Amino acid sequence: MVRDADMPLGRSVVAVLGTGTSNQVGAATGAMAFPVIGPGGVVAVRQVVAAVTLMAISRPQIRRLGWPQWWPVLALALIFSVMNLSLYTAIDRIGLGLAVTLEFLGPLGVALFASRGRSEWLIAVGAAVGVYVLILPDSSSDLLGVGLALLAAACWAGYILINRIAVTRLPGVQAPALASTISAF
Repeated sequence: MVRDADMPLGRSVVAVLGTGTSNQVGAATGAMAFPVIGPGGVVAVRQVVAAVTLMAISRPQIRRLGWPQWWPVLALALIFSVMNLSLYTAIDRIGLGLAVTLEFLGPLGVALFASRGRSEWLIAVGAAVGVYVLILPDSSSDLLGVGLALLAAACWAGYILINRIAVTRLPGVQAPALASTISAF
């Protein structure tokens, strides 16, 4: 991932590890609720919890926002909805491990396209071979599940790119807070 030049390397590493851990723990916890509320219910609960938490932290002044602030928020809301619903449906179809591995191709792709070094491209080729081996088609392959996980990956990449714009227009986590609130409803 591209590191913020103003953030010390140690804090960047902690942020990446914390985000990754949070994402995986959230996905695993959500998957356990599938028998009770299904993937759609898990997405709804996740978005409501995110909205309540982030709105309490950020307290955006909604009436002061203009179109330059709203369009990234609306794009993030759409991305959140599609990303989470496609990921949790993929988890239901192909399992947690494969779904989140495929979803991680989104941020990996963003990092790869931002890289300039030959070694990073070699590592990416190795990762691509590993992912290909994981999804080798056979008679029991759930191609819809794989496709949904790849859609979640594309959304995660879109989230990274749109959020880079959003944070220049709204401070802190105001854009994700508003986007979570919109996507929860």
